[in-house]
Amino acid sequence: MSDAVKSGEKGRGIIQEVFGKIPLPPKCDSFDPTYDKYWIKRICNEVYTEPARRKAEGINDFISSGDSILDVGCGTGDTLEYLLETREVDGTGLDISDTALAVTSSKGFKTFNIDLTDMDTELDSIYDHIVLFEVAEHIINAEMIMMKLKGKYRKGLYVSTPNLGYIAHRFRLMFGRFPLTYISDPREHVRYWTVKDFLDWSNWLGFKKPQVLGIRGKVKVFGLPARWPSLWASEVVFRFTP
Repeated sequence: MSDAVKSGEKGRGIIQEVFGKIPLPPKCDSFDPTYDKYWIKRICNEVYTEPARRKAEGINDFISSGDSILDVGCGTGDTLEYLLETREVDGTGLDISDTALAVTSSKGFKTFNIDLTDMDTELDSIYDHIVLFEVAEHIINAEMIMMKLKGKYRKGLYVSTPNLGYIAHRFRLMFGRFPLTYISDPREHVRYWTVKDFLDWSNWLGFKKPQVLGIRGKVKVFGLPARWPSLWASEVVFRFTP
């Protein structure tokens, strides 16, 4: 989520990524846990979630035409939109923001608003694939949502979260600054993992060891983000199979 920009704009440069000050919102008023204000602002400013489409491209080869896909935390449906264009998927979006879901629905996808961190909610259906992109770090009890997704996918579960072990983040810590993994408000993220910690965590939850897909990193020589994602990939997708 750290690269959300208007169309044509560039994200953070390497210098800013390592030495830049932490982004802070104009006001320190209360943070909106429903994310409606967040999405209203992004829609009004024509900000698009380019990383969502980039991650969708990263899992595209695992998707077949006509597969059913549930996007948990779908936002404005950018991931589903990309997969519809490339694979003609049967997409469903789940989110807690009615504002975001209205945009996803306008793109022709089925949507529903439930909070999987609520103990009384469950998924009623099984899908070929479930996507959980940039969601786990926003949730205090990410364990609950992962357990609710277990057994609900036939082919794959794809989970992404910022990689705190990314080389730029390690340099930031060396120079006394915390990693930049959010957009504008430090309250956006409440959980953090390195690749190794995520593998230990998901194993503890009873999942089989996932495939680690290094999606992106500023240094691309020798395919380093894909070859050594724990150090060189800023964006990582963990692919779980049944």
